[in-house]
This record gives sequence, structure tokens and C-alpha cells, in this order.
Amino acid sequence: MPTIPDHDRNAASSRELAAQCLLKYAEQLPLSTEERLELVLSALRKLPAGATPEQGLDALLALLPAHNPASFPPDHPRIERSHMPSQYLGRPRSGMSGLLAQWGWLAVVGLLLALTLLLNISQ
Repeated sequence: MPTIPDHDRNAASSRELAAQCLLKYAEQLPLSTEERLELVLSALRKLPAGATPEQGLDALLALLPAHNPASFPPDHPRIERSHMPSQYLGRPRSGMSGLLAQWGWLAVVGLLLALTLLLNISQ
């Protein structure tokens, strides 16, 4: 008779992915290493078995202390979750910003090539 309950491998891998995402996010917090680890562990304890990284970040953000918006100077507003790049949140970019992030450099190179050709033709 097993003493440890069987866990689904997908649930374990998604939990590990959520933990890695939380650790990457917590590295940016102005806390000591011990405080960061305690915060991440308490967020992980609140998650269900098959939690996604987004659920992990929601649990972590619920544990962070809330600051008064008036305490931030106007030239440095507080940073919210919507300001975080999506690669730190564990999901790929989508929509127009994702398209521009992947293919924008190609458009710039094409534009430079077209301008060079136009300049050569006009001479």
C-alpha cells in the first residue's frame, strides 16, 4: 500500500512551471532572498494541483502589500501586472504587439531596402 498519493505528471509539470515563473517574477522585487522565497512558497501553497503560471501570479500578487498610489511620485508611477512583458508571465505575446515584436524588424529592413532602391533608381 503506497504511503504517498499518486500525482498526475501534467499537474506536477504545470506546478513546476508556475514555481519557475513565480521565482523569475519575485527576483525583481526589492526583498531579501529569504523574504522572496517565503513569499513564493506561501503563494505556491495556495495553488491547486494543476495551477497555471497565471494563477500563480494572481496568488503572488494577492500576497504583496498594497501601496497608496499617492506615495508614488508622478514621474515614476507604480508598476502593475499589465506593465510586465508577457514573456515574464509565462505566456507568448499575442495580438498586434506580438506580431510587431516578431516581425517588426523585418518590416524595418524591408523599408530600408525599398528606400535604397528608390534612391538608386532616382539617380
